[in-house]
Amino acid sequence: MRQTVEKECPQPRSRRDEALATLEQAEDFYVMGTERGTEAAQPLALYYSYMNLLKTFCLTRGARSTFDQAQHGLKERLRASRRELVDAYLVADQTTAARAQNFDELYGVLTGAHLLGQANYDLPALLPQILPGHRLWAQASGKVERFIAIHELQFWHDAAAHTLWLRIYLQADDLSRLNVSHARLLAESGLGAAFREVQSDVPGQICLEQTAPQPCPNNYPADHIHHVVGTVRPNIWTTVSSIPPYRRYYLYLCPPAELPHRLPQLLSMYAVTFYLGSITRYRPHHFDALLQGAFGPRVRDFVTGQPLQFLYLMASEMARRDVAKPSIL
Repeated sequence: MRQTVEKECPQPRSRRDEALATLEQAEDFYVMGTERGTEAAQPLALYYSYMNLLKTFCLTRGARSTFDQAQHGLKERLRASRRELVDAYLVADQTTAARAQNFDELYGVLTGAHLLGQANYDLPALLPQILPGHRLWAQASGKVERFIAIHELQFWHDAAAHTLWLRIYLQADDLSRLNVSHARLLAESGLGAAFREVQSDVPGQICLEQTAPQPCPNNYPADHIHHVVGTVRPNIWTTVSSIPPYRRYYLYLCPPAELPHRLPQLLSMYAVTFYLGSITRYRPHHFDALLQGAFGPRVRDFVTGQPLQFLYLMASEMARRDVAKPSIL
């Protein structure tokens, strides 16, 4: 990330200096948030690490030239019965000409559009969107898993038509195990408007094909693959590992009622970390109670297992290529 900032952060020089300073703070907070024996303070330290990484990323890849006087852009609230987590929601504020809002700035760089106004996100709808440890959420909530593993992603190229498109292959048994119909898969994964099911050329697998191919006028697919990827990125979740294939991809099936609370992967991780950091700071005894409750293993897994995932996913976004920890140096 430091190398990307030094080479690619836009002028003026003060913008690059700010990006490097926030990156340095992010690293220091990350060390604090991942040290052993600091469980009570970890969520808050991790949030400040992610917040500074957000600034570094947006300064390098976004339009904003400074985050001086920027605000968090999120506030955590509780509904009437005031039970932590199950009654919690986040209020996200929109960036204005007078004030930058950190969350909306990250939202804008990742999705290409800012929030249209103030938005609310329920924590019970955000928590299942966190991929690692998802089965702990399913067990604690008594609900069926929502992630479907992608077996393979294939890019197809028609040289005669000068077009490029994507195919997504899934194991049919995974849908049967979770009792997911093909129609529900397309609708709840967010792919329904851009993909259709076609006859699979692989036995036992389902094939989803992009309906609108990407023009490839020079017939050099590598020059246009990023456009194809950009259309599906918000609907694909990723885990990073230290062994081949280094990346695994998933589709998240979002119930229609929770669609307004659905966020891209990095944003949902960021939002949940903000919530846990906020209660750690202001109501630490409530954080202790969360760890003792039904969702305790899920919360603990999130705090200890997510930081490295967030770090590598953010590094990949910043470098515009997959970054992974190699199995052999």
